[in-house]
Amino acid sequence: MDEDQTPNGVTFLEIEMPESCGPAPVPGKLGPVELDWIGRELREYYDNVLCEPVPARLLALLDQSLAWRTFH
Repeated sequence: MDEDQTPNGVTFLEIEMPESCGPAPVPGKLGPVELDWIGRELREYYDNVLCEPVPARLLALLDQSLAWRTFH
């Protein structure tokens, strides 16, 4: 998997589909190989997202919400 980062910090991932991921045998249906591959890619993406820090702005909003609920 290759990563390309833009100047504003957004990262785009380029992934290579396995050779076994050809056309689905039935239109609109995915076979077990394609579903396994999609599951692995989603799991890897999710794991990467969990490792990213929570943005400071979101933490500030959460703090404001907690303070409002505590004192109102």
